Amino acid sequence: MAVAAQSRIRRGPQQDGRFRFGPLFAALRDHAVEEETMHAAAQHVSVADGEAFLSASRMLFGPITQRFSRGEAPSLPKLVSVNLGSCRLSEIRAKSHLVVNDRAFWRSFDPDSIKILMQLKGRSRFEQRETAIDLSPRTAIIYDPVRSYSLQNLSDVDQLILQVPRSTFGDETLARLLAPLPLPSEDDSLTHIVSGLMQMAIGKAHKLDEASCRRVGESLIQLVNGLIQAKPMAPDYRRSPLEALRERIVAYIDANLARSNLSADDIARHMGCSRRYLHRAFEGEGMTLERFVWDRRLERSKEELLSPARASASISEIAFACGFNSSAHFSRAFKSKYDVAPRELRERVRSVVH
Repeated sequence: MAVAAQSRIRRGPQQDGRFRFGPLFAALRDHAVEEETMHAAAQHVSVADGEAFLSASRMLFGPITQRFSRGEAPSLPKLVSVNLGSCRLSEIRAKSHLVVNDRAFWRSFDPDSIKILMQLKGRSRFEQRETAIDLSPRTAIIYDPVRSYSLQNLSDVDQLILQVPRSTFGDETLARLLAPLPLPSEDDSLTHIVSGLMQMAIGKAHKLDEASCRRVGESLIQLVNGLIQAKPMAPDYRRSPLEALRERIVAYIDANLARSNLSADDIARHMGCSRRYLHRAFEGEGMTLERFVWDRRLERSKEELLSPARASASISEIAFACGFNSSAHFSRAFKSKYDVAPRELRERVRSVVH
């Protein structure tokens, strides 16, 4: 998205009390695409089903774990995804299954996205931060995937998931998402407009060119902004701009621990703030930002050493995956923090398992 468009969107979805639907109507007009251009436009659409469903889901949504019932045919789930400029819209059709997102293992290439889940078919139960929301057809939720959550799909489901860059929302808007935001089926007409546009976009994506997709995405950003701002913010969930920044910093660090060159300058550049303001966010933590990154690397390495899924990985592989340049240096730092060497910890785990 162009810089000018980004700055326009950040000011909020309303001007003089009215929503700007110019991009929306322009995109709808562009549905009349000639058949000979459909092949090029379809490059914005990706489809994954069967065994590719799980890997595609993790690539798009980060480190989620999906558990289907035993004996479930691998060809049943299907994922369709389309780029809408800076947004991404996906449709999932699948049998009942459990989705768990553990923030401790966050690896998404884009941790700064807010998600909108629109339930088209089936029953589900979403849980995050001690809040449980039941989903039925025509209901939706807006949530921040930086925090761990679980989604129990209790039946066959058809769901739309829109990922909107966090950078398009202001701190006050994001503060309303410290807990998931439900959008009941009887909610106002704005919810229905968002739902209709999402369904149109996923259904007609193969007929939209790149410019039309981008305009649809811009319209969705404005509308979702309006949905969030229309909801009251619970007093218990209010937070300061520094608290909001710190949460974003932690999410970015968790997503980039594998980079050995992760630095304060890099983080400040990504957050769009100065190094001084960056360090202010950690003043109340009793440690510097650099120390926080160091401890986070060691915590991640311990989690991976204890994880059955990483049992075949060598100590060096885990060290490098957590951003250490030397396995020997990693082993010394690990033992200093946990009073046990990485290899010894792994051997203890294996002896318990066997």
